Amino acid sequence: MPRATPEDHVLTSLAIKRLGKFVDLEHIKEKVSRDAGRKFSDEETRKLLSSLVKKNMVAERNGEYAITEEGRAYFEKRWRQIQEELNPDYLKVYRARRYYPHVVDTLLGFLRDRWVSVFRLFTGRAWLQRKIGPKYIRIRSAEDVKKWIDVHGIDFVPYIHGIGRDRPDWLVIDLDAGKNVSPRDLKRVVEAAHEVLSEFGIEPALKFSGSRGFQLWAQFKDHGLPAEYVPKRLRTEHRERNMFSFYADIVRFVESRVSERCPGLTTSDAVKKEMRVDKVLFDASIIKPMGDVRAPYSMHFKTGLISMPVKLSELSRFKPEQADPERVVIRYQKRGNEFILKPADGEELFKSVVKWCKL
Repeated sequence: MPRATPEDHVLTSLAIKRLGKFVDLEHIKEKVSRDAGRKFSDEETRKLLSSLVKKNMVAERNGEYAITEEGRAYFEKRWRQIQEELNPDYLKVYRARRYYPHVVDTLLGFLRDRWVSVFRLFTGRAWLQRKIGPKYIRIRSAEDVKKWIDVHGIDFVPYIHGIGRDRPDWLVIDLDAGKNVSPRDLKRVVEAAHEVLSEFGIEPALKFSGSRGFQLWAQFKDHGLPAEYVPKRLRTEHRERNMFSFYADIVRFVESRVSERCPGLTTSDAVKKEMRVDKVLFDASIIKPMGDVRAPYSMHFKTGLISMPVKLSELSRFKPEQADPERVVIRYQKRGNEFILKPADGEELFKSVVKWCKL
């Protein structure tokens, strides 16, 4: 098996930079020492860089260095041979830079006109950034997405409501599998939840979370808060009567119906993870003012996999490796955006939820 060389680590640290970005020797020495697992001197680092300059893979300007187009082309082939030995977080940033231009137009449909949180990824550390100074983050264009990638922002998490809106724009049923839940049982739960919604005339869009779960999204035609709605009583919180509480109770209602079809497999109680290792959580906690959710076609900062749409007919055969960024790009180029939300009439569902909340 090919082994990563110090030159490979240098190219990795330069390939994640924006085109034309030059950095100094000290920066490169620090990165190659960390990623190669031993300390490099100034002289050793200069020799490495000189070798890469002679091969036309790196350009030098006034004592600073940047990867060339030839270096990028070489690295794009090379990293696949040695990926297990490269800095995994840098590799995610590199792959995000290559991936997002293909899907950015669709991604922006879920980011515009709302605040967005961004996971920024550094070696061994991820930071969820919500604000720039005192202002919440907004992303309006492909150039905005590119700027975030330039600062290691790879995972885009929009708020579930538009700016200034007092209600969710989407019903999001987030299905989070405990560590002891098998893929087969998780898929049973997803299918049952989809079935419950379908029985009320709602065809939700399904996507992989990018990690261990799935999400069902739906959008409703304009509607008001049902006059007879009283929030479901919960042991852990006092709840206000509003659209956020109502949508959260829809999630809990769907879980109650699924639990009848998949006994012992589900919960809507977001207790500590160690207490629900054998359950699939229907997580209603994200449905609140300033609640956020990973966008369709966003990269998961932990796994590097894409939160990609999945057809219900594909679910039984789905494997996480299908969400590899390159495989998603190929699929997207063939099929285009597959995460389509068609506004549904939720009247019958709403009536059932209102009755259930009174039980």
